[in-house]
Amino acid sequence: MKFNLKFLFITLFFCTISIAQNKGTISGVLTDKETNNAALPFANVLIKGTNISANTDIDGKYSLTVNPGNYTIIFSFVGYESVEKPVTVKAGETVTVNQVLSSGSFTLKDVVVKSATVNKEKESALLLEQKNAIEMKQVIGAQELSRKGVSDAAGAVVKTTGVSKQEGVNNVFVRGLGDRYNSTSLNGLPLPSEDPVYKNVSLEFFGANIIKNINVNKTFSADLFGDNAGANIDISSKELDKNSMLSLSARTGINTNANSSNGFAVANGTYSYFGFLQNGRYSPITNLNSYDFQTNFKTDNVSNTINQNFNIIGGGKFNIGKNKLSLFGVAASNNEYFYRKGFIGQATFSGDYTRRDDLDRWDYKSTQTLLGNAKYKFDKGSVSVNSLYIHNNSQYVNKLIGFDDDINGDIGTPGAEKSLVIRQQNDDNNLFSNQLLADYKFSDKISVNVGGVYSKLKGTEPDRKTNTYAFNDANNSYNAASDSAGQTNRYFSTLDENDASAKAEVNYTFNPESGKSPVLTAGGNYRTTDRTFNFTELLYKFGSGPTMDPLNPDLVLNQAGLDSGVFQLNTGRGGADNPNALSPFYYLANRDILAGYLQLLYPVNEKLTVQVGVRSEQIKQTINWDTNLTSSVNDLTVKPSKIDKNFVLPSVNLKYALNEKNAVRFAASETYTMPQFKEMAQFLYSDVNSNEYGNPYLIASTDYNVDLKYDYYLSKKEIISLGGFYKYIQNPISRTQMNSPAIEYSYVNTDKAFVVGAELEVRKTLYSFDSEARSRDFSWGLNTSYLYSEQTQNNQTTGVISTYFTNAKGKMQGASPLLVNSDLSFSTGNDETSLLSTLVFNYFYDKVYTVGTSLRENTIEKAVPTLDFINNFEFKKYKLGINFGVRNILNARYWLTQQTTSTVTNETKDTLISSYRKGSTIVFGLNWQL
Repeated sequence: MKFNLKFLFITLFFCTISIAQNKGTISGVLTDKETNNAALPFANVLIKGTNISANTDIDGKYSLTVNPGNYTIIFSFVGYESVEKPVTVKAGETVTVNQVLSSGSFTLKDVVVKSATVNKEKESALLLEQKNAIEMKQVIGAQELSRKGVSDAAGAVVKTTGVSKQEGVNNVFVRGLGDRYNSTSLNGLPLPSEDPVYKNVSLEFFGANIIKNINVNKTFSADLFGDNAGANIDISSKELDKNSMLSLSARTGINTNANSSNGFAVANGTYSYFGFLQNGRYSPITNLNSYDFQTNFKTDNVSNTINQNFNIIGGGKFNIGKNKLSLFGVAASNNEYFYRKGFIGQATFSGDYTRRDDLDRWDYKSTQTLLGNAKYKFDKGSVSVNSLYIHNNSQYVNKLIGFDDDINGDIGTPGAEKSLVIRQQNDDNNLFSNQLLADYKFSDKISVNVGGVYSKLKGTEPDRKTNTYAFNDANNSYNAASDSAGQTNRYFSTLDENDASAKAEVNYTFNPESGKSPVLTAGGNYRTTDRTFNFTELLYKFGSGPTMDPLNPDLVLNQAGLDSGVFQLNTGRGGADNPNALSPFYYLANRDILAGYLQLLYPVNEKLTVQVGVRSEQIKQTINWDTNLTSSVNDLTVKPSKIDKNFVLPSVNLKYALNEKNAVRFAASETYTMPQFKEMAQFLYSDVNSNEYGNPYLIASTDYNVDLKYDYYLSKKEIISLGGFYKYIQNPISRTQMNSPAIEYSYVNTDKAFVVGAELEVRKTLYSFDSEARSRDFSWGLNTSYLYSEQTQNNQTTGVISTYFTNAKGKMQGASPLLVNSDLSFSTGNDETSLLSTLVFNYFYDKVYTVGTSLRENTIEKAVPTLDFINNFEFKKYKLGINFGVRNILNARYWLTQQTTSTVTNETKDTLISSYRKGSTIVFGLNWQL
């Protein structure tokens, strides 16, 4: 399916600006008597006897467009006394009706309006914002994160409609579209990825304690960067929501697998409580004849595997003349242990294993987060500074024992089932981001907001170690595998990235008195990214594999072994006789994006609102490399990878409010998808089970997006939403297996792909009771999506990539056809205590993990259900909270299968490729707030 969005945009633009209505307007401001007449946002304003209504905005303002006549206005808010006022409206005139609401004899219990910031964390306020927005977006706030026991942004977004996470992959899939199709921002400004494997920063870095809310915007508008076909995930960081605060919390817990493992293995010399590196980030080897490594191959053990989390939150507001300065900060540390025991294998198309291993893997993750916010508010605007530092250290020890035809040859060879691979890996990442945001209102008609961000990333993979052993059945011992030098190795890499971005936007409101005026927005963005990636791999070359003790290989792998010739140290550039042997391999990447846009928001009448926009982006990207495969630096026949292209991206969003409780939305847009640096750089990355390298000849994809959605708002906390979407992608980028004897992957452009699907969301209060003594609430939530994806899979036979797809068409990688998220919550409380208990269920159906090639069928990630139970208990008098719960109660099996057909019996079956369980995690925590 193709359609001319540019023609659609032009037609709608001229249609909407040509419509005019000869009506009158009622507008005003609602204030709260209980808070010294502060603005009262999210209150209800209704024309009595009609369906004409509105909600006040964050400044307490409202506006209604009506035919000339006499009316009665009803002002209301939960827990406040309703007020009725008569008004007469004439054609073309604006009548101002301001109103003060008071609680009177009512007691405001479950709604406390302190500021716009507070409401930006509440489920009811965010649902109201979703209701008033013209775009199709889903927002999850701090209140919902707490209720569902979510610990970070990754856990939050996978509980929204149409979003899933593939096991072993850091980032999320939105409507079947993976990392490259999505974008991530903090307070509306882009963030770089901490890992060369991914486009987006890992959402696991953003703990719940720094999140105000997360906006998952699945439709495109002109003010967003155009490299976005799945969703823009924007994280709004916390700000101070009261005059002063201090909060301390601590949480502990255990993973049942980690607690029951017999000795928790960690890499030697890299483990520390906070995960900060104990040794250098770079290779200490300056001479291949000197064995100067700072760590050993022998692993260490940790006896205490209790998960721990600490955080402190504090801040205050200060008067500076008539203006206010707020200061806010968060410091947090989180440590987690995981252990998995299972199976991993590789199989041919006929079901014969080329590798089958028993798996033991010990994972340790430590994260520290610092967030600082300073915001100065004055009469006509504000200026804020946000600083964010995230340190994440993830390390694991992986032990594989079994059959591997690269080590022991044929499966019938004596001892072939006892080959052994031990891999120790440490990824240490530091992200430092500074933002400056400002807004200013020159008049009721003209307002401006600007922003800038500079982010610096330092990512390292220090001293990754791999040992490979062949079992000697005659001597009942292990020998170092010596088929290739890479079977025993050490690896050091560093990634340095500087990313800067700026935005400026001017909004012009044509008739601000009406409250339903057209608004024209003009803006621009600039972003520049520079990346330097270096790596050195030290290879142990054995003349013949010496006998070794896998529990202590350093008895052989030491200076004496090097001096005596038991092994030699080489790199990808050669041995000790090559003067350039220790020069790191590298790639250098730069990308510049310059964009401008126009967007018109036009309220056609009280029911129909139209937003049309167009965005132009000029992109220049260049990648040079000197790696273990080729060199665009030293070899004139190898050309650098370059993309220089201008995109013109139209978009349209329509909202038709049938009445106060029912709305229909439509969206259409054109976007694009850029290949990432790592996908285009020609360097070979080796894993235990496979290798991967980039394709410098990739091109950008073009994406066409259409959405339709119906919302029925039952109440301020209840909704039924049903939507459908269609995405057509030209030249989609796919990760696929190459034509080679080894298991090697790269990236190719195929011809086309599409995704079509439906989404359903329900939030319903099943039971509610409220009295002077106690309140109770029993609620249920469900979001589910079904999608169908299809991708044309063209064989690649030219250039640096060669691959033959098993099937001409197939499902898109990572696109689960069925996703289900559901939660059941019970809350009760009085003036002294409160209890909130939530049961959270998640399920995804089978999805493609790896696309099949060379007669192999697709590898499938099988369906997985998860169940969490979270409880929060509060002693209000002492401002003390207790939380406890269990995550992953079902401890379901994560497993991969591949369909194979026996060449002997012609029998078709599902062959197991991988299987393990992650264990349940029991948590207990305390929180105290001043």
